[in-house]
Amino acid sequence: MRNLVAAITIFASMLFAVEGNALSISDSELSGLSFTYTNDSLTDTAGSRTFQVFGMGTAIANGFLYVVIQTNFPQSGAMGNDSYTGTTHFSPGDLYLNVGGTFQNGGGSVYGVGTTNHANVVQQAYMGETWINVVAGSLYSNAGFATGTYEQYQRNNPSFDPNDGDGNNRLNSYPTLLRSGNLVAGDVSGLRFRNNTTDAWDFDIFYKVSLAALGLIGGESIQAFWTMECGNDGVQQIIGNPVIPEPTTIGLLLAGVSALAVRRRRTA
Repeated sequence: MRNLVAAITIFASMLFAVEGNALSISDSELSGLSFTYTNDSLTDTAGSRTFQVFGMGTAIANGFLYVVIQTNFPQSGAMGNDSYTGTTHFSPGDLYLNVGGTFQNGGGSVYGVGTTNHANVVQQAYMGETWINVVAGSLYSNAGFATGTYEQYQRNNPSFDPNDGDGNNRLNSYPTLLRSGNLVAGDVSGLRFRNNTTDAWDFDIFYKVSLAALGLIGGESIQAFWTMECGNDGVQQIIGNPVIPEPTTIGLLLAGVSALAVRRRRTA
């Protein structure tokens, strides 16, 4: 089954690779979703209100995983302090996804979705390293992440949740920004950063990821995690045993993709 899903995903990606655009996320699409939310404590933020994370929501519909982050952290980033410099610019983190494991306990297949276009932006902690060029909204497999640069985060407050899993070893082990990985070809993911004027937080960050592109075979959980570059406040949710498309459904989707490809060739 895993090989079948992988083969179909690769074939569909090849058909769409010509355009290469990230998936759109519309208001009407979001209004039809039923999110399950995990609230984050309002007393576990290091720094100003800008670094506050309020919660995370997830939903699954039509073969896609949707994740929303509720935060005050802006898309353009923010100035602040960490364990390396007195004042620096921090970027919003990339979405961390682990199929079948967690970053605290290991295991699983790690994916990431870019939140901004970036390469090595954590100069103070990763000086001289070469990172991949991350494209906002794109999905990366075999993903490697930088960790938070505010090292005192859980050293000073070991009860903060979620735990970073390093045993309070004076480091900040939250996964923050993609450092390495393989770009998953095709229109399999997307991103939308939206202002929020009705709730207590300032921004909603929406992600959309194809379940087939995550290589699910059934029975695995997915850990979703998000924090900003410095790791001053994080939130996670464990999605248990998400439903993946049946082979017949995937076949119908593939047939539609093939028909679209034929139509494109005829009208080219």
